Amino acid sequence: ARQPELVAKDRRVEFLLHHPVGIVRAALDPAAKLSNPRKSGTLDVVDVTTAQGDTLTLAVDSTTHLPVSVTSMSYNANLGDVAIETAFANYQDVDGLKLPGRLTTKTDKYPTADITVAKNTVNAEAADLAAPAEVKSGPAPSPTAMVTVEEVGKGIWFLAGGSHNSVLVEFADHMELIEAPQNDTRALAVIAKARELKSDKPLTKVLVSHHHFDHSGGIRAAISEGLTLVTHETNKTLFEDLAQRKHSVVQDALAKNPKPLQIETVGNEAVVKDAGRTMQIYHVDGSNHAESMVMVYFPAERLLVQADLYKPANPNAARLPNLIENIQKRKVRVDRHVPLHGPVTSQAQFTKVLETLKVPAATSN
Repeated sequence: ARQPELVAKDRRVEFLLHHPVGIVRAALDPAAKLSNPRKSGTLDVVDVTTAQGDTLTLAVDSTTHLPVSVTSMSYNANLGDVAIETAFANYQDVDGLKLPGRLTTKTDKYPTADITVAKNTVNAEAADLAAPAEVKSGPAPSPTAMVTVEEVGKGIWFLAGGSHNSVLVEFADHMELIEAPQNDTRALAVIAKARELKSDKPLTKVLVSHHHFDHSGGIRAAISEGLTLVTHETNKTLFEDLAQRKHSVVQDALAKNPKPLQIETVGNEAVVKDAGRTMQIYHVDGSNHAESMVMVYFPAERLLVQADLYKPANPNAARLPNLIENIQKRKVRVDRHVPLHGPVTSQAQFTKVLETLKVPAATSN
């Protein structure tokens, strides 16, 4: 499928220019512009504007004259304006050229790739890399999000319609949301649907199951809508950082409608309770998927809400034992599973999955 122009540009820069051969060839192009030459310790540094208008920074070892790194600016929906730096090491002689045997990439301070090259080949045959005609002529994608509604308990709605689900919970005088996933488009659509369902009560908080970007990608949109974030205590520093990051390459919801971050943290467990509702929040101990993971249980309805530990359409046998351990530890009795991926399922269906995958069932159920 055709990708947005910004995505296509980033992929072109990543694949063609974040390599010594690509960036040096681009810098030597007569149509390229070199500017701001400078020293940085043992490095010679120069800014390169390619013939296509891409701007990168090239750092070269002053002694060996080999490229050490290349850096370009990009946009990340979660991190905002980011510097993507690829460093080159372990140079090898290959048919008269020196080529790196290791390439490591980081997005700002976060490592994103570490590639060890098994074999470098010069002038090898390459397949046709051109995009198919139907892709090139296809319409540019427009971000949309469909939100479907299923009431799974009195005052509890399952908001689905995409790859990631959310849950709306009604209390006596307000509403709370579980999960603002993926991105602005999805999160804002979910928030709008929640307010449409219960327009007589304010939506005040959103609980974030864990820090992975596909589940926390909508937190800036939630902040822009005035919602308080509720999350495990290990996420606090990260979410504070995400909330204050600059988004100028692309202005997201929070950049357009700035609001201060309001955040509440959960440790081992927490309870949200009023006369008509009890919602229990538990840290998922021992998770090999995310240390920051929490799950939510509704004792009156015997509903368990969790992310990634049990996906009905694609159950992961390696994660199910951890979920079962936490169900047993918390002594919760589950009638239905409300996953943040996939459809709502009964405990009987869950047990059948465990039997198929030969995973021991929880004795508390």
